[in-house]
Amino acid sequence: MCAERRDVVVVGGGVVGCAATRWLAADHDVSLLEADRLAGDASGKASGMVTNGASFRAHPGFARTAADFFPEFDGTGSFEFTERESVGLVPEGDDGWAREEARRMAEAGFDVEFVDASTLEDRYPDTFVLEGYAGALVYGDSGWLDPYTYTVTLADDAADRGADVGTGVRVTDLLVEDGAIAGVESTEGVVRADRVVVAAGWRSRELCLPHLELPVRPFRWQAATLEPGRGLPDWYPMGWDPTVGRYWRPEHNGSIHVGGGEVPVNDPGSRRSGVPEEFRLRLATELPDRLRHLEGAAFVRGDTCPTGDATTPDTYPILDEPAEGPEGLVVATGLHIGGVMSSPAVAEAVRSLVTGESPGFPLDPFRLDRFDERGTEFPFVSHMAETEITEARIEADHARAD
Repeated sequence: MCAERRDVVVVGGGVVGCAATRWLAADHDVSLLEADRLAGDASGKASGMVTNGASFRAHPGFARTAADFFPEFDGTGSFEFTERESVGLVPEGDDGWAREEARRMAEAGFDVEFVDASTLEDRYPDTFVLEGYAGALVYGDSGWLDPYTYTVTLADDAADRGADVGTGVRVTDLLVEDGAIAGVESTEGVVRADRVVVAAGWRSRELCLPHLELPVRPFRWQAATLEPGRGLPDWYPMGWDPTVGRYWRPEHNGSIHVGGGEVPVNDPGSRRSGVPEEFRLRLATELPDRLRHLEGAAFVRGDTCPTGDATTPDTYPILDEPAEGPEGLVVATGLHIGGVMSSPAVAEAVRSLVTGESPGFPLDPFRLDRFDERGTEFPFVSHMAETEITEARIEADHARAD
């Protein structure tokens, strides 16, 4: 049951909501309200890759905060973090920007280097088909986890710190009085609070209307588990190939998890549990040409986020207490680029917005006011873009961060 009064109500039991609740629960009276079950949508189906240095390269403080948490949290409850190098393949002719990117990220304190093709072959023997590739960016501050276990462990830790974690409780409206948040209305009644954190993915937009308009729309990513044609060595790296928009990571049982193929969702709320045949066919022809262990691999299963994940026009999250919205309304949504991997930094940002503390990294790049338009008809941008787009994106990100 919901409490009548709380310091903070967090809406959404995905990884962001559970992390935010944990970060606040040590010294706040917090209720987490989830309409269904914890990690029941995008979070529980995520790939679980932790590659903050590569994914948030323009925001090294944010990336460092997130990356440092997982080894520390390892062993909490049933949570396990597997540290593993990750390899971002670089096509021939693109090694110039890759070397510069390695230099920039190394200066920011990340374990990253550009490795040419011949050295890469020596480091990971009989792994890659490197014809047409200059080499790769190799990151050491990376690994993977099971996203469902991680999310539930965050919620359990939040409850141990005193939070009330409520599932099967749908928030139907925000309570706003005299221009300020007063709580929420839910299927279990009214919960009054001075602060409300909306972390409900693409549903955040509809919940915040008419008090605040958010440029957030749903999309789906697609993933599959493949059984390699031969066994994987213990050192098998994670990685991605931007030329085909695919990423991969090993599983503890010797399978390989492969993802990519982001598509916008035109019917929000519709559920899907499998992947289309076109995705399966592309997997059969793309990565086996690059990863030797996938030659003759068998398709085991396909996964997708059931109703959609959330993205913004620039694919970076909105982390803000927007001045144009009701006082006390904190928004954490649009986690296109790895809500699981960035959740510790997102949670620290949310805590800072609630308490006024410094999060240890700039929040301005994640403010709502970076967007002039607030509608949902913006062009969908895939984060797993072609190399040329990726290079342009890197430069734009750095310019915006400066």
